Amino acid sequence: MTIQDAEYLEYSTYDYVDYSKPKVSWITGKLIDDTKVIAEEWLLKPQFIPARVTSIDGYPNNDLKYNRRSVVVIGTELQCYNKFCEMLKTYGWQQQDSWVLDLKPTWKKHYKTNNNQPTIINLI
Repeated sequence: MTIQDAEYLEYSTYDYVDYSKPKVSWITGKLIDDTKVIAEEWLLKPQFIPARVTSIDGYPNNDLKYNRRSVVVIGTELQCYNKFCEMLKTYGWQQQDSWVLDLKPTWKKHYKTNNNQPTIINLI
């Protein structure tokens, strides 16, 4: 987190999220793993986001842009679950599909740099 982020969060309505809060899986009935770091790719359902475009005559128009994207989340299985719950609640993200990827050393470095909190990497 940068100083600018910290200043923004100080004045925002940011709610602290405990990503390591234990959760029981409704499928297996066991606690979700919070020990092994994994990388998950999330294919998000398409969304429309606001976009400002200029028309032929030079006047700005507000429009919607189709956005479909894929992100990689690095964290433990439990942290990834809690991060998804946060993103669903805050931004309305919905997964179309997800799968586990091989953890690259640079991704693990980003995870360690982020104080072992889940990290989202945007795939362009």
